[in-house]
Amino acid sequence: MAVTVREIERKYAVTPAFVLPRLGAVSGVVTARTRRTVSLEAVYYDTDDLRLARNRITLRRRTGGADAGWHLKLPVRVGQRDELRLPLTASEGRIQIAEGARHTPPAEFVDLVAVHARGAQLRPVARLRTLRTARRLRDATGSDLAEVVDDQVSAQTLGESTTLSTWREIEVELVDGGPEVLDAVEELLFAAGAVTAADSSKLARLLGPALAAGPGPDLPTAPRRLRRSQPAGEVVRAYLIEQVRALLAADPRVRLDEPEAVHRMRVACRRARSALRIFAPLFPARTVAQLDIELRDLAGALSAARDAEVQLAYFDGRVAELPAALVAGEVHEVVRAHLDTGLAAGREQALEMLRSERYLTLIDSLLALVQAPLTGEARKPARSVLPTLVRRADQALARKVSAAARLPVGHERDELLHTARKQAKRLRYAAEIVSPLYGTKAAKLADAAAQAQELLGIHQDATVARDLLRAWGIAAQAQSSPTAFTLGVLYGLEECRGRLAERDFFDAWPAISAPRHRGWLS
Repeated sequence: MAVTVREIERKYAVTPAFVLPRLGAVSGVVTARTRRTVSLEAVYYDTDDLRLARNRITLRRRTGGADAGWHLKLPVRVGQRDELRLPLTASEGRIQIAEGARHTPPAEFVDLVAVHARGAQLRPVARLRTLRTARRLRDATGSDLAEVVDDQVSAQTLGESTTLSTWREIEVELVDGGPEVLDAVEELLFAAGAVTAADSSKLARLLGPALAAGPGPDLPTAPRRLRRSQPAGEVVRAYLIEQVRALLAADPRVRLDEPEAVHRMRVACRRARSALRIFAPLFPARTVAQLDIELRDLAGALSAARDAEVQLAYFDGRVAELPAALVAGEVHEVVRAHLDTGLAAGREQALEMLRSERYLTLIDSLLALVQAPLTGEARKPARSVLPTLVRRADQALARKVSAAARLPVGHERDELLHTARKQAKRLRYAAEIVSPLYGTKAAKLADAAAQAQELLGIHQDATVARDLLRAWGIAAQAQSSPTAFTLGVLYGLEECRGRLAERDFFDAWPAISAPRHRGWLS
């Protein structure tokens, strides 16, 4: 399994004659020890059209230095990347990178970039040779605050044509210090004549012309400012771009089983699906229908893992709050065993979906949608189209709530309230989409929808928990387990929680649905 290191660094361009300033002058630095100069060689892998580089991802095989091996760098934010490392095999470690030599990237890393490669072969695209001199900045306690490296780089592209390039650059990477160390070193470097590097990585600098000449990143850049006079489709598309971006960013994190990654990916799916449903008239009907099905099934494949995560945390707290007299048998262990099984099965289900051709086709379809030219209704001004579509979503919520209110307490009403919760969420997302155009007016509607969603969410969570407890309790009773009693107690508590949330929602509904939130929709 790969080791992950969070890189927080800054890069600077310097001339060949640049003289590194005295780094011991940095506040808090006691020593700036120079380490032995090392020679590094790295071959970078990408698709023919450089899909990884266009998404600020690098995959390389490096020899030389203390971190020889396969490295995969995933962007986090500006100036930060996660570097995943796998060691070279015994045979790889004995073989230097020779002209024309090819190695197969580790399957683990190929899987992590699959959403970007989407079936395209990864091949060597560049070779970099670096002569590196590093200086470790240490404080009075001997802790390493940062490392400053002076790199002399010789690089060449690989493939049908070859471009050669040489340059010198300085990198400053945090070790155990804070951002103030980066700021202080930067001030010294600027004073000595360094400038901020134009590219985020050595590979980006080498491939710059090829990147500029190619098709561009997977996702277009959304407009920085949205106006009511702009085409309606442009406003909604800007929102969809951000959701697809979030989905792509979450993909490798889900595969790595990082906390909250499944949640972020599922939210992106649901936001995109809601936008397409509510603003469906702006896009081709057949495309919307197909994407609705695919996004629904992707979110569904992610749901089991996420739901089990949430339920584990919730039930741990619920059992811990019970008086000792109401806890019979190993309730905690029984509940956790049931949910651990669901969590493992849910993770396998999610990974199976992410590794399917169907999923990659969905990604291609989403990318095609956000890059397609606007037609029909989508070209009309936002002010003449979007409020009407948001109003329809609002009216749909009101109808669902009204229908639920006419039903007696029970399963059918629970199901209808569940659909109302989903509609409240769609309305909230719709209001958020148009909030750049309508400001506080749209924000108030989004808040009202969020309130409805929260109250109905408590009701739905209690309903799901109650049904689980009923099944577990029946199984425990069949085995004559004493835990059946406590599971029954928990069942009663969830029944009570659900009915109280239902009451609270209907009490709050007149204020939530008040016309003052909706005047701008008429």
